[in-house]
Amino acid sequence: MCLYSFFDGERIIMKSRMWFSIICVFALLGAAGCATNQDMARINDRLASLERRGYDTERSRDQRIEDFRKSQVEKERQLRSEYAEIYAKIDGLQDQIQTLNGKIEEKQHAMGQGMPAGASGDLDSRITALDQSVSALKDRVTRIEEYLAMDGSAKKAPPAVKPGSEQSAVPNKAEPPAPKVLSENELYAKSKQEFDQGDLENARTGFQDFLKRFPKSSIADSAQFWIGEIYFRQKWYEKAILEYQKVIEHYPKGNKVQAALLKQGLSFYNLGDKANARLVLKELVSKYPSSSEARIAKHKLEGS
Repeated sequence: MCLYSFFDGERIIMKSRMWFSIICVFALLGAAGCATNQDMARINDRLASLERRGYDTERSRDQRIEDFRKSQVEKERQLRSEYAEIYAKIDGLQDQIQTLNGKIEEKQHAMGQGMPAGASGDLDSRITALDQSVSALKDRVTRIEEYLAMDGSAKKAPPAVKPGSEQSAVPNKAEPPAPKVLSENELYAKSKQEFDQGDLENARTGFQDFLKRFPKSSIADSAQFWIGEIYFRQKWYEKAILEYQKVIEHYPKGNKVQAALLKQGLSFYNLGDKANARLVLKELVSKYPSSSEARIAKHKLEGS
């Protein structure tokens, strides 16, 4: 009886130890599971934070570009207004010149050779001064046109010819024959050749004409990119940034997006805006990591 009791006690003790071990194992597994869940929660929080930061950064870059574009539009609007005012002044000065010329002719006709000495000279000096004012205003208009990079939307209108003036008496010369209308490939090749030869203004006009005539062309993205390159070569980096942005937005599936992002980033660097420059170059590296432009961008980012 005592022997059986002893063995029963031993079995009870062994069972208790076994259950204690099982409970400890489950406790450890539960603790490990909790730790894993906590780690996953922290990782998820970090990923969400990075996604928010990336979204905020991209939105900030887009907002800066949009603000920059609006400032350029406002600046061009002001210059165009000044451009119109200057032409109004030119027309007024030309009216005065014609009036003075008429007075000289009337006096010469009425007085013959008896005109007082110096009277004609005073009128001549006034005409000379007015001519100089007109010339100065025309030079100013030319500089404004160069800044605005006129693309045909505001071509300089020739001053109106007044009835009875010398210009109106000149018979019209025979107009030259109309230039040959170039095909899509001919116009692109001609504009690219002008670009390669350094004739940037004619190249820009040609590429702009190409985009107007052939907006759905398979090489329209290239034409738009070369417009940005022209402004980049002219060191007009603000305009270059806006033209490169058109490549990125209008032709996202074209093969010029990587180059446009790279040159846009370099344009920001040349303007001293390193924050936007780094944002653009990082976007290039992120979206097109295996491209040659991305390698250049990485080198630029490491050296800046």
